[in-house]
Amino acid sequence: MMPVIRILFSLSMASLLFACSSAPLVKQPPEWNYEKAAISVHFVSDPQLNLFQMQAHSLIICLYQLRDPNGFSQLVDEKDGLPKLLDCSRFDPSVTYAKRLVVQPNQDATELLDRTEGAKFVGIVAGYYVLQKDSATRSYAIPVTELAKGSAPVQKPGKLGIDLHLGPQGIRPSTEVPKSGTP
Repeated sequence: MMPVIRILFSLSMASLLFACSSAPLVKQPPEWNYEKAAISVHFVSDPQLNLFQMQAHSLIICLYQLRDPNGFSQLVDEKDGLPKLLDCSRFDPSVTYAKRLVVQPNQDATELLDRTEGAKFVGIVAGYYVLQKDSATRSYAIPVTELAKGSAPVQKPGKLGIDLHLGPQGIRPSTEVPKSGTP
């Protein structure tokens, strides 16, 4: 009789243990709402910016906020896509915002942007005289941060900080920028 009681007791304890275990945590996806000053773009331009015929020139920059980067990437790869991107217009429904900036040689400036509703990516095109996709375009995903809120983690869009080093012939990767700011 005692072994039967032990077995029943063990089974009841095991069922209690499994009944009290929690369901796996499900992350709530972020809500891509408007946020003031959520994107910061810091420009540092070379004294020989946009060098053409041995002279520095100003440079047009187009900043795009995008729901999806595919339309931007497709235009970057098309034959006449870069000039179209330099129009700084809403070239397809994925564009939530477009802004044109003019950068001067030897300029150090920061542009703060409000993140538009639905924007998950930022695309940048620089209008160099020698226009090549690898040296004139960049794209960035807006980061997602995770907060512990109650029993389930909540994700929300984070702030995006971009450092652009604008060289004589193209946007330089951060690792190639000389400390003095000259080539």
